[in-house]
Amino acid sequence: MKRTMWKYFDNPVPLELENTLQAWQSEKPGLGLLALCSERSADTVPLLQQLANRQALPLAGAVVPGLVADGELKSHGVLLAALDAAIPQALIPLPQSADGTDDNAIGELAAFVEAHAGEDGEDTLLLFIDALTPDIATLLDKLFLLIGNRVRYAGTNVGSESFRSIPCLYDNTTFTAGAALAILLPRHPGAAIAHRYCKSTPLSVATGANGNRIAFIDGRPAFEVYRELIASTHGVELTRENFYQHAVHFPLALHLAEGEPLVRIAVASDENGCLSCIGEIPEASLLSVVEAASPDSKETVHEIAGRMHPHSSAAAMTFYCAGRMLHRGAASATSELGELQSALAPARIFGALSLGEIANYHGQGYPRFHNATIVALPWH
Repeated sequence: MKRTMWKYFDNPVPLELENTLQAWQSEKPGLGLLALCSERSADTVPLLQQLANRQALPLAGAVVPGLVADGELKSHGVLLAALDAAIPQALIPLPQSADGTDDNAIGELAAFVEAHAGEDGEDTLLLFIDALTPDIATLLDKLFLLIGNRVRYAGTNVGSESFRSIPCLYDNTTFTAGAALAILLPRHPGAAIAHRYCKSTPLSVATGANGNRIAFIDGRPAFEVYRELIASTHGVELTRENFYQHAVHFPLALHLAEGEPLVRIAVASDENGCLSCIGEIPEASLLSVVEAASPDSKETVHEIAGRMHPHSSAAAMTFYCAGRMLHRGAASATSELGELQSALAPARIFGALSLGEIANYHGQGYPRFHNATIVALPWH
């Protein structure tokens, strides 16, 4: 199996980074570079740009809440992965208006795919999107209407775990917020995705919703209904003061015709009883409160591994939802990643904590915006 070049740097210093890049270039001329920086090490980005430019390496990168290296969570440092320099990439600004992301920006993403993807739908569009983009699910819907199954879809939301605005996407010359980084992986089988959260309350209807806000559930203020559902099924008394402490453990989910439900973690409630979630909720969606599988469950790992095994590779890029980690705790999340590492062996896993995940089921159909999942894709 061909060796995959990637390396985690706990304490990224210029000489070690430069020596690594020189060694990789000697082994693999025509090298490009994907660089993931933890939020705590974001000040390393200018150094990475300087080193990449000095060695004439195409650079693509993102700032993420944390890193994954060999099945372990890392709260700081930098992760470098080699790319073929010929792999197409684009850093595209996503300007916002009252109606959401500018359609011209979505058109630019579509044009990037049309210019570089094959006609047979066998390539994968890997997206890194600023997590503060308010309409990512809608953006993905509009993109699919333009390019359909021309590509498979995979990706992650990036930026600060505290959801403050920071520069979080970069290439050789730009370090910016409010953008999407697109990388086209040729002849790639796409991503495996799973969460194994299950319904714990009866289905309800979002009778008033706009964007990522739910005003009414079953015709009543959303917070009031959500609080009653959690109290009746889990015995937890939810208040606005303890909201995020408990809501991360009992997210909502949208029930669709295919695949697992789309988890939506509620992050706040206002004085009018509206719920704000990570990800949009369409009007009239079927909702329920869901709960995660028990910490000792291996269902998610087995599902991911089962979908990955037909596509052998030396490594697997992995995105692990930060909300999933908050629910399980860091120790349990690390254990789950270790189990995934074992299940995919001899492939090594690397990647990032995610603020939302992007994938379509079995590489076909609408790309969906997810919370609480694990995403893995072969990395050659």
